[in-house]
Amino acid sequence: METKTRLMVLVMLTAYVLQSFAQQPEPVYSVVRQEHNFDWYEQQAKAWKQEIDKGTKNNMAWVYWYEANRMACDFIDKEKFESKKGDYFVTKTQIVEMAEKAIPTSFELYFLKMKYDKTRSSDEFLFKAQEIRPFDNLILPNLLNFYQIKNDKPNAELTCKKWFDSNEMPQELLITAYNNLVSLDSNAILLTYGDNDTYPYWVLQNAQKLRPDVLVLIIPMATHLDEYRANVFKEKNIKPLIFENDSDRTDQALFKHLIKNVTDRPIYVSAFASEGVYKEYSNKMYSVGLSLKYSPKPFDNMAVLRNNIENKYMLDFLKRSFYNNQAQSVVNMMSAGYLASFQKLYGYYKQAGKNDQAQKIKKLAVTVAENAGKTEWLNYFGK
Repeated sequence: METKTRLMVLVMLTAYVLQSFAQQPEPVYSVVRQEHNFDWYEQQAKAWKQEIDKGTKNNMAWVYWYEANRMACDFIDKEKFESKKGDYFVTKTQIVEMAEKAIPTSFELYFLKMKYDKTRSSDEFLFKAQEIRPFDNLILPNLLNFYQIKNDKPNAELTCKKWFDSNEMPQELLITAYNNLVSLDSNAILLTYGDNDTYPYWVLQNAQKLRPDVLVLIIPMATHLDEYRANVFKEKNIKPLIFENDSDRTDQALFKHLIKNVTDRPIYVSAFASEGVYKEYSNKMYSVGLSLKYSPKPFDNMAVLRNNIENKYMLDFLKRSFYNNQAQSVVNMMSAGYLASFQKLYGYYKQAGKNDQAQKIKKLAVTVAENAGKTEWLNYFGK
């Protein structure tokens, strides 16, 4: 009897240990906010599918399952994803169809259909979600995109204020946007590229009225969305750009058009954008920190870069974080955008014999590089 009891206890303990080691479901966010490896997304897809199979009442389980699939397939390793399709790795179409039956007329379903549908009808699902949970963090980027495309300034401003007040956007991204904005010449045009390279600027401009004179133009939208480009160019008195063929829709064509037709506003390209954007004009692009300025004539860009880093940029956040930031991996990646400027400034200090300042900027660069996993940059800062 005693032996049987011990065996039962052992079995129960083993089951408990195995359960504790099983992957627990965690919120799954876009790579814009968090970045994980393929195995993590696979584990989360499996965990959330299990929750759904058990009949969870948490509708967000469907969103997290969808996002785990989307991140693994579209952003990490599509080939590996395809090889493992079956129970928890399935097509986005399958998830949406299943969700339509399980959670009809819900905010989460409309969010999924908005993400899944790449046609203009996705706007219908966006505003159905907005009716249920106005200005929810999940739909803020899509709302802001919609109002920017329509050039609906009052609603764009309201959305930015809601986003700022929600504290969803990491303060480090806002600080980086601040640093770049305050360093630009008056009435500048700043060409940006990605989500984290654009939304923080729009939020600061609308919610904090910071540098509203700067036109922040996101390259992919300006290249591929005719309505957005036409509305912005008309408002800013920029000559219309019409693409005759889809093959003409390139980042380079957009940049070339602006260079040729905008002569009364300085033009900058974000340091986070691809060099291919301005490749044809690379000998006329000058780094001034977090962006490169187009100039047909040479100028002392090192003096501008020094002034920006020494006197305008807020950099303390690069040294240490004092709060639990769910987007820390993305923050570290974006912070790596400072390294090229730090390397240039380090070289200047060394050449000028300013060793104390050189060591100070090197120390900061080492911290940024190590946090971002960009240790190859350390080779540029000497031993």
